[in-house]
Amino acid sequence: MAQAQDAAKNKARVRVIIGDEEYVLRGEAEPEYIELLAKTVDETFTRLQTAYPNVPRHRVAVLAAIHLADEVMRLRRENAELVGLLEEVK
Repeated sequence: MAQAQDAAKNKARVRVIIGDEEYVLRGEAEPEYIELLAKTVDETFTRLQTAYPNVPRHRVAVLAAIHLADEVMRLRRENAELVGLLEEVK
């Protein structure tokens, strides 16, 4: 139990705003990085909420998650292609 308490003490605690709501996030990353992640989520959420003003917030949150997951998958695919090209050059 002491290890769990020590681990919790080492985690950064950051207050962020996403979609006009405040969240307290904890993580092992630097606070600036956590804030950057939250800003990215907030920008995506806000853009979608503006585009679809009649869609409930929880559905906008799911749309934001899908948009961000799509971006992750596209970047992973692009990275794999680039790694493949580098392997061919070796």
